[in-house]
Amino acid sequence: ESKQLQFYKDQYLGFVAASYFTKPGIYPLSVKVTKDTQSYTRDYSIEISKRDFPEDRVVINEKNRKQILTLDNVNTDSKTTTDVRQKAQAEALPPLWKGKFIWPVHGKITTEFGRVRYMNNIEEGRHSGVDIAAPIGTPVLACNRGKVIFAGDLNVTGLTVIVHHGMGLYTSYCHLSKIGVTEGEQVDTGEAIGQVGMTGLATGPHLHLTVRVDEICIDPYLILDNEINWN
Repeated sequence: ESKQLQFYKDQYLGFVAASYFTKPGIYPLSVKVTKDTQSYTRDYSIEISKRDFPEDRVVINEKNRKQILTLDNVNTDSKTTTDVRQKAQAEALPPLWKGKFIWPVHGKITTEFGRVRYMNNIEEGRHSGVDIAAPIGTPVLACNRGKVIFAGDLNVTGLTVIVHHGMGLYTSYCHLSKIGVTEGEQVDTGEAIGQVGMTGLATGPHLHLTVRVDEICIDPYLILDNEINWN
């Protein structure tokens, strides 16, 4: 699928993300640079490797599943968060992050990224992030510096905070019991932005962490405990 990448002003940095649905193979990447009246194009190739995602089976209250996980609720949440990210993308924020991306909370990883999720033996799609079990009320920390672009209640993920780290890189913190920041606020690495909970559709207290590049979910392990150097 053809997609135009966004570079920030004079920085030679742009993100290319592949979803868990992307077929393995070699994909073309063309970079075009225009200076004055001259244009230069260089072609590259990117290899997408195969990765197997295991199944994840969860048993939840069937009444809650039917009431919360409706098509209308899912579509409403998706539109709300997509609109927020697209508005943020239009700002063309520079890289706001600095240093390593940290874990927002410490606890047992109960569900890994990309697993094929079954709820009460009904396939509900892929797991978009990682689930970290922790007691209710445990402080949830911002993975890195950024701007809060959403802080509110969603049908499926409950109390949710979305932080834009610049250049279309987002972290989302879901199922919170309490939100401690407001939209438009700048947060620092390690700053408390809320507390662990089980709001929305959840089987127990945990933090669901999602990392996105534009609208594509990526494995949080790709950035956590790592630095993204851009200068």
